[in-house]
Amino acid sequence: MPGGEGLDGDAFRGKAEELLEEIARARKRIEGIPGILDGTLDRFRERIDRLIRESEVDNWRQVKIFVRDVDALAGDVARAAKEKRLAPKYVAVLDLSLRKMKKRDFYGARKAWRKLDKTADQAAEVRRLEESYRDAYRAVEARIRALRSEIDRLGKVPKPPASPADSRAFVRRVDAFNEAMTRDYQDFLARARGDVAIPILLDAAQGGGIGIPAPPRGTDAEPLLKLLGEEDPARASFQAKSFYGLLELPGYSDAKLTHTMGDARLVRSALDAAWPWLKLVRDDASRSLRIEWTEDVGVLRRRVPALVGFLVKLGTATEALALGRDLAEALEKGDFERLQQASRTYGSHGEAAEKKWSGVLENEIEAKRQDAAALAGSLKGLPEPERS
Repeated sequence: MPGGEGLDGDAFRGKAEELLEEIARARKRIEGIPGILDGTLDRFRERIDRLIRESEVDNWRQVKIFVRDVDALAGDVARAAKEKRLAPKYVAVLDLSLRKMKKRDFYGARKAWRKLDKTADQAAEVRRLEESYRDAYRAVEARIRALRSEIDRLGKVPKPPASPADSRAFVRRVDAFNEAMTRDYQDFLARARGDVAIPILLDAAQGGGIGIPAPPRGTDAEPLLKLLGEEDPARASFQAKSFYGLLELPGYSDAKLTHTMGDARLVRSALDAAWPWLKLVRDDASRSLRIEWTEDVGVLRRRVPALVGFLVKLGTATEALALGRDLAEALEKGDFERLQQASRTYGSHGEAAEKKWSGVLENEIEAKRQDAAALAGSLKGLPEPERS
């Protein structure tokens, strides 16, 4: 029987009718004989078979238990016969098998038990056919439910406000800005003079959404700022150090610091006072210059212009600056929000959203609706199988 994807209503109908005819023929051969179709005979045969398989007992106590079990089973067979739940000819065969078991004639008991194989096979064939019909019927029901669920899901897919290509280009543009921004920032930290870099970084850390960490409580960057701003030739070497160069100075000896930077005590105390903040600026994990296209547009309208202004201060009229201005303009015009919504729709609904944009989704929904209707029609008039 067909099942799952690709179920055809007409094919199922034809196969189901064939199965029902086979079931009717198989049942006709044994219908009306008590104990076959309801499984009574099979249950007694299983109990006898289990007793025969467990008959290897070699002490008096085990034999006694075995005989007790045989007597209990014989009593159950007698009750079934009295209540007419089992045909007399089957009662006779079962009784013969039990009597031989009691005499410890297990070969004879198994031989008598085997006389019912043909009848058991007929009952098993009915059950097999009924199970095939039930599985096929349930598969069609499951497919109808799946189709209706899919129709409902696809019907709720909104049309994106921009094409898939524009959406992908938008996400790439944001990623390119982040990469270029990070590259320019790290280049600034490595190349810009300390007397230029530190004031810019401190100013950016005061807010505005740029992402430079603010000096933590207990940190004082003023001594460092003052030292970098002194007009003293002895400080020239100190002031010319890059941000990363300043981080290397604590490793210098006092003699080397004094010789190259002036008073070592002043340099060390200024660096020590600002050190927690300098480490935060250095660590990638503690700063967040990146923007995410998923961020709230209201937040981005403040952050992106601030980042553009920060890039201008870095003095790098590069790709990052051009990309940042482009994003700021898109935010101002509303294009960013439109593309953001489109990207979210494609991210949530995937291929279905792309089909919605191209206009083919409606045709797919209609085709699924017709398939569901055809399958539902194929079940009409067919008996519903019993639940197992």
